[in-house]
Amino acid sequence: MSGLDEFKATFFQECADLLSSMENGLMAIDSGETAGQHIDSIFRAVHSVKGGAGAFNFNHMVGFAHAFETVLDHLRQGKLQAEEEVVDTMLRAGDILADLVGM
Repeated sequence: MSGLDEFKATFFQECADLLSSMENGLMAIDSGETAGQHIDSIFRAVHSVKGGAGAFNFNHMVGFAHAFETVLDHLRQGKLQAEEEVVDTMLRAGDILADLVGM
């Protein structure tokens, strides 16, 4: 296995942990916990996936993660509220990001 292949394997392994953390935060919000406690950790997970994806030129993943970050920023800034519709959309976005990582 080449050095690059080893880095990619590490990236995908870390993505699994990050995606799990992201999903836990989203599920907590979906179950009624205060969004503010979880948005930052969700943002960090998505941001970390995006950063690693950028290092490997996984441009579709980077673009999608960037859009996801924008929604999370709007929640942090109070431009959006963590209403059911927004949380449902973020849960679907999390699934899509996981699918992109799995490709």
